[in-house]
Amino acid sequence: MDPKTLFCLPEGDALFNPLNTMFIQMACILVFSQFFYLFLKPCGQAGPVAQILAGIVLSLLTIIQKVHDFFLQKESASYYIFFSFLLRTCFMFLIGLELDLDFIKRNLKNSILITFGTLLSCGIIWIPFLWFLVHFLHIKQDFLTFYLAFLVTLSNTASPVVIRSIIDWKLHTSEIGRLAISCGLFIEITNIFVYTFVISYISGTMSGDIFGYIFATGVIILINRFLAAWLPKRNPKEKYLSKAETLAFFILILIIASTIESSNINSTVFVFFIGLLFPREGKTYRTLINRLSYPIHEFVLPVYFGYIGFRFSVSSLTRRHYLVLGMTVALSIIGKLLGVLCACSFLKIPKKYWLFLSTVLSVKGHMGLVLLDSNLAYKKWFTPVIHDMFVASLVITTLLSGVLSSLLLWTQEKGFSHQKTSLEFHDTKDELRVLTCVYGVRQARGLISLVSALHGASSSLFTPYLMHLIPLPKKRKTELLYHELDEDGVNAIGGDDEFGTNEGLEINDSIDSFTRDRKIMIRQVKLVAQMENMHEEICDGTEDLRVSIVFLPFHKHQRIDGKTTNDGEVFRDMNRKVLKQAPCSVGIFVDRNITGFHQLHGFDSVQHVAALFFGGPDDREALSLCHWLTSNSQIHLTIIQFIADDSKVEKVVGDAVTKENNDVLLEIVGEDHTKDEIDRIFLEEFYNRFVTTGQVGFIEKRVSNGTQTLTILREIGEMYSLFVVGKNRGDSPMTSGMNDWEECPELGTVGDFLASSNMDVNASVLVVQRHRHSFDSFVDE
Repeated sequence: MDPKTLFCLPEGDALFNPLNTMFIQMACILVFSQFFYLFLKPCGQAGPVAQILAGIVLSLLTIIQKVHDFFLQKESASYYIFFSFLLRTCFMFLIGLELDLDFIKRNLKNSILITFGTLLSCGIIWIPFLWFLVHFLHIKQDFLTFYLAFLVTLSNTASPVVIRSIIDWKLHTSEIGRLAISCGLFIEITNIFVYTFVISYISGTMSGDIFGYIFATGVIILINRFLAAWLPKRNPKEKYLSKAETLAFFILILIIASTIESSNINSTVFVFFIGLLFPREGKTYRTLINRLSYPIHEFVLPVYFGYIGFRFSVSSLTRRHYLVLGMTVALSIIGKLLGVLCACSFLKIPKKYWLFLSTVLSVKGHMGLVLLDSNLAYKKWFTPVIHDMFVASLVITTLLSGVLSSLLLWTQEKGFSHQKTSLEFHDTKDELRVLTCVYGVRQARGLISLVSALHGASSSLFTPYLMHLIPLPKKRKTELLYHELDEDGVNAIGGDDEFGTNEGLEINDSIDSFTRDRKIMIRQVKLVAQMENMHEEICDGTEDLRVSIVFLPFHKHQRIDGKTTNDGEVFRDMNRKVLKQAPCSVGIFVDRNITGFHQLHGFDSVQHVAALFFGGPDDREALSLCHWLTSNSQIHLTIIQFIADDSKVEKVVGDAVTKENNDVLLEIVGEDHTKDEIDRIFLEEFYNRFVTTGQVGFIEKRVSNGTQTLTILREIGEMYSLFVVGKNRGDSPMTSGMNDWEECPELGTVGDFLASSNMDVNASVLVVQRHRHSFDSFVDE
């Protein structure tokens, strides 16, 4: 790329008009795309489809001569190229920042094989078709670059389109959604590498530049790591970096990207790796995500996708070209379909995902257009007809793929929905996703301790989220909008008197300390809503994040003197509504941070945890949660089973053979066992797996009524720092009479007793309620 073109140096006095028309064009794309999205969203279409259609409509309007002269001025191409470069640099850096590295590492084999399969199948299919195109288009020279450009452009996957579509379909937290994003990036990066190295081989002068820029990119990555650690220390009391400090990172990125582009080398991969290797914890990372996500997803990407549609033109094509255009689109989709199906069959990916994965990976644009217009000195075959045919095939393929993908999602909605809504049938080898909700740093520290306990072995798959709940009162002390107050938004909830001025900062500091010690990244989410609607937003968030359990703070907290104080009945009401409507299991954490459960990270002390088992689905869910506690070396877990005195069972556990969850489920469903037998089978499996190996302690307590149960709970109240118990267990003689003085029914009979400040129990309490429809969904699956 010519430096004069790259930096939009003015030519004569024609500086203002091209800039003016370009910004008007952006505004038109945004307006048209929102109009189309209003009608297409109810049909399940993703945003990129609407934005590309907006660009096509704007392109069709250029048929009018005055519109054509206004938008397509003689000097406007330089500005389009430069701003396209700026937009591409911004969102590729953000894509690298937001990418789930842990998922890519776990699924590296799958991503590589699917990438290889699609490129191989497309390459084989294009060979005979390209022989036909060479004769049809009368190509006389540069056959290698023609084949390369055609293969790379039409076998490529536009990763930004895939990412934006997956987010719009709310699949970005699902396994198949993240796999599609990974494969899209692998395919695009592979095509860029192949194209760049072949062109450098043909030119004979670019190889040295490429290795030089790789070294320079490595230096930028090291500088970013130093700045990311050093800049937060300059203003430790600020929640985010200043805007000037944020700008420093972009200046470095733009310098290296513009230098690379000026040498006719595409900078996309270099910028992507700068974002990918950026430190993932701390204030700097949080600042960049906070300040980049909204403008890029809501402005930059829509404009960029609209620009793809704006380039659509068939004015130079004749009727005989339309048939070839249709064949190109069909072969592009078929090639991707065959490659994905073969790879998925080999990898044993569930069949319900095969067609969706092949269609969503067929979207084009982005790098296909960039590579098509680059290195024209080695493309003597490049004509307006070939350009229009290439661009039209990219746009049509993208629109068809987007529509087909949304139709597949609509017809198989249940197959793509979140299935792991409870823990009882959740394999510990699978990823555990949990959401913790906090109002301030007081609740955050206790729930971070719980997250630390759940992440036992470093090899376990664990993804914790922390949602900062910011209640927005109906009547505020200021007329300013929420986003106009400050970046933390704390003042929007009624003033600093109630929540403190540094709640957000202290929460971030607690998370950063945990991340440094345990090497676990807690993903943060901010939720601002009125208390009347807070439970709905939490339930929507749990569904979008696809978590298996959500932890809520109890509406009371422990003071320094050991007594408890009520934080407000509004928080209690919210907990009740979440318990009733949550689309997953729920845990209410009664944090006694002074006398109870303490943070594990940074200390060598062992915490004694007791799981109380009376029977019932909630107790099974609570015991299932304890699966993740067993692998933590700082947790000593003991199962205390309460058995009714009138029980005829002589020995409840100890003689069973270890079963897999699926075998237990088949036995339960097939023989119609009673609830007591389901509890016995579940407990036997847990006993044989953990107790017989010495990982977990086991105690049996025989009681005949609630009074004896209370006596035992008082006796063991000082022995453990955390009690884990289910909420409901039906009418049981073991808890009879305990609800006569019940204060908090949402905790259940036993949980309410353990949480009461009037009892001699100083341990923290975790009360678990299983998702009510989880068993049925598991059977259906």
